[in-house]
Order: sequence, then structure tokens, then C-alpha cells
Amino acid sequence: MMSRSYLENIFLPVFGVLLLGSKVRAEERPPRIVHHPSDVVVKVGNPATLSCRADGSPKPTIEWLRNNQLLETAKRDGQLQPMILSDGSLFFLSVEGGRQGQSHEGVYTCVARNSAGKDTSRNASLFIAGETGTCVATHRTCCTTENIS
Repeated sequence: MMSRSYLENIFLPVFGVLLLGSKVRAEERPPRIVHHPSDVVVKVGNPATLSCRADGSPKPTIEWLRNNQLLETAKRDGQLQPMILSDGSLFFLSVEGGRQGQSHEGVYTCVARNSAGKDTSRNASLFIAGETGTCVATHRTCCTTENIS
């Protein structure tokens, strides 16, 4: 039989640390994208949203890539940059067209991260619609003007 002193001073502290350590690890879950973004076609000047939601523990942080580069979400040179909403979605107040470097058109990817790991969404393209329903930068027909948001 174990003495009370052994139980209080050695067994319980060691067992408690082991138990607590496994509990902490059990509560950590790597991020998992539960809502992937979809392709979007939008006219210049209109708002747009690319949705992305992730779960995990601790709550994942969301960042976005545009054409495999980390997306800048701050205001720069008078150009409105998109912002990441609290649910992880990417919101464009006013989509900009024009030259490739200044246009919001591109391939976007959502990345969710926490201390347990990361997950990456499927790619989603944001196309800029021209007056005739064609994508300005790619010169592909995306939709008719009636379907453009």
C-alpha cells in the first residue's frame, strides 16, 4: 500500500501533470477549412466577398494569398485594399481593375493557422467583368452582364 506522503508528494503531482498535459494536447486541434471560397465575377467599383471559414483549437487566424503572395490588407497609395472580416472572409469595398499590378483580379487562397498547424483552402478566382461581360485581364467570357454583381 502506498503511503499518504508518497501519494501527495510524488504520485499525484506527476500523474496530474501527465493528465493535464494530455488534456491540453487533446484540446488543441489543427485548423480545418469548413467553407472554401468560390470564384467571383464582379464589375469595377462594386463590392465583392470571398468566403472562408475554419475551425480548430485554438481559434485559427486567417490570412489570404493572392497569386501565391501574402495579401496586403492595409490602405496603400489611395488604393482600397481588401479587409479580412471576423469570420475569415475577404471583403472588397470597391473592386479595382486596370493594369495587372493595380487590379484586384487574381487567384486567392485562404490559409488558416494556429499553434497546432495550418490548412489551406481551394483556390478561388476573382474576375473583373468588362462592360460586355468579358474578363478584362484574361479576355475570357465570364458571364453576361445580367449575371454580373
